[in-house]
Amino acid sequence: MWITLETSYIERDSNYSLWGLLVNSGYLTAIRRIDQNTVVVRIPNDEVMSEFQMLIAELSGIDGLDLQQMMSCLLNKDMDLFLSLYHDIVLSCTSCMDARENAYHMLFLGMCITLRGSYKVTSNLEAGYGRSDITLQSVSPKNINVFLEFKQGENIDQLKEEALKQILDNQYYTGLTGEVLCVGIAHDKKRCDIAYKTINI
Repeated sequence: MWITLETSYIERDSNYSLWGLLVNSGYLTAIRRIDQNTVVVRIPNDEVMSEFQMLIAELSGIDGLDLQQMMSCLLNKDMDLFLSLYHDIVLSCTSCMDARENAYHMLFLGMCITLRGSYKVTSNLEAGYGRSDITLQSVSPKNINVFLEFKQGENIDQLKEEALKQILDNQYYTGLTGEVLCVGIAHDKKRCDIAYKTINI
């Protein structure tokens, strides 16, 4: 599993020391520096991966099977059930006092840990004409690739369409082939909704 972290973004949110601690303690391994503000890290081995999976399940109160079902719905384009399961997680795992786009982004990124081995997961990695919030690039050409963009604000009907449009306008999927699922996810505290489109490249 590959995660790209923008250190400048983390510093503004006062989380940089946490990522530094994870790297220095061996829970994450720095692979390479993309630019002055971007470093690629990975989870080093299966033992640490298992610890992350247990930690995420414990902290979020999410049953591992529920999480796998949600991800399976996403990858199989069962978007109504995906939204229902995701909304349940947002209700139980987020606070109305911390309604920021980055909070939902990081929650979903943590849940992507279940995709290890079948998907390359990146966050804020430059692609096309911008940076995709989360990219799920299939290891197998037979499986779908997924791009997710997150928005936060009161008008979720408008914001979900803006998020989807951002993916399409910036062509984050440049360089990929096959089927691509583009998903815009909008949040207003504990309310959420999605807009999506499948394209073939």
